[in-house]
Amino acid sequence: MDSRKSAVTVRDGGRRIVTVADNELSRRGLHEMLQSLDSVAGVDSVMPAPHVTLPESRFDVLVVACDDLTAGGPRRLAEAAAGRGAKVLVLFSHRTGDLLDPVTRFPGDGFLITNDLTETTLEEALGRIAGGEIPMPAALTNHLLRGVTEGPRGARADDPGLTSRERETLRLMVQGLSNKQIARQLLISQHGVKRLVANVLVKLNCANRTLAAAVAIKQGLVGEGV
Repeated sequence: MDSRKSAVTVRDGGRRIVTVADNELSRRGLHEMLQSLDSVAGVDSVMPAPHVTLPESRFDVLVVACDDLTAGGPRRLAEAAAGRGAKVLVLFSHRTGDLLDPVTRFPGDGFLITNDLTETTLEEALGRIAGGEIPMPAALTNHLLRGVTEGPRGARADDPGLTSRERETLRLMVQGLSNKQIARQLLISQHGVKRLVANVLVKLNCANRTLAAAVAIKQGLVGEGV
């Protein structure tokens, strides 16, 4: 049986979505929920198997709904999607403590708890990541903040080698600004901001913007007034 379903066009002019889930129930549920959204033009589904690759056609968002985010399959597909310019939305079950660590380390552009998943929350999350924001449930935000406050603030082991422009970009990321808002602040294009943000994530060894902001605060990479 083919592990990929063929894409189904719902309407023109909307986002094209690919989902990756490790069970049939999640795949079917996501497929139907996404197809019901006005902003979605088509949905394709894949499994996180080692031999599976992403569809060759263009898509805008990869939605990851896998129980084990430490496995190679989901991360490989997420990194491949990001390399093609697509956003990554991560769905995860409610977790606490150390169980949230794999979520914070996963290369996602937005996060949703599956128990909170509705057509409304899904539509909102897709819109926010398209605008450069990072939708994130309170449990995950609080986990990141606890990691910051429990560590020694300003204790930087190594200089990450950020340029002045990258440091300014990081400061604005810490303030929670989207790519569009950062572009306005720096008077550059959104493409330029995207490149700066990517450089910051690489130099700080962070999978996403929120984790980079937390690292920046913890290591004293931005001023106290942000």
